[in-house]
Amino acid sequence: MPRKPLTKIDIKSFRDTFCDAAYQLYVQDDYDAVTMRGVAKALGCSPMMAYRYFDNKEDVFASLRALWFHRLAEALEAVPLEPSPVEHMRKLGTAYAAFAHETPHAYRLLYMIPINSLKTYPEVVEANDRTKRVLFDATRRLVTSGSIHGDAVLLAHTIWASIHGLVSLDLANQLNQGASFNELFPAMIDALLQVAHPVA
Repeated sequence: MPRKPLTKIDIKSFRDTFCDAAYQLYVQDDYDAVTMRGVAKALGCSPMMAYRYFDNKEDVFASLRALWFHRLAEALEAVPLEPSPVEHMRKLGTAYAAFAHETPHAYRLLYMIPINSLKTYPEVVEANDRTKRVLFDATRRLVTSGSIHGDAVLLAHTIWASIHGLVSLDLANQLNQGASFNELFPAMIDALLQVAHPVA
């Protein structure tokens, strides 16, 4: 009897289940230890079946990257728009840092594990652009209000890179010079936004 054709719901269900299993193995064993065969074994299916839905391991993790970029975007978009552009940017930075600390494995997957060809996965590019749009819009608002001065695009990159750098150092347990993340983060945000308290 011919095999019943898979519906879009069937395909999505298996892909989601396979991605969930891959993510759990990544959290447990790290990225390099995850293989298509290992994920298939964890699910109790054959590797051949897995390759009906994904081309390779990078294809699986591209789906996971898109998922987690959207979740980061949702966390940033949930930050209420403050009357003060400066305060709004502070809260965006806090939400970004909270996401990284609450889901460190997802954060590492998004920003610390290289992807061979980002252009191959437009869904990842789209999801990543969604996260950047929130920060870039907030930076443009800062510039338009006169809160900071300069090119909005360059400033947005600088703010993001600075927040990412501090978060990454903290996740790697490298903030060991006498100041904690909770002390450094607000001071860094104030310095970036040029509103640091003047030295007496």
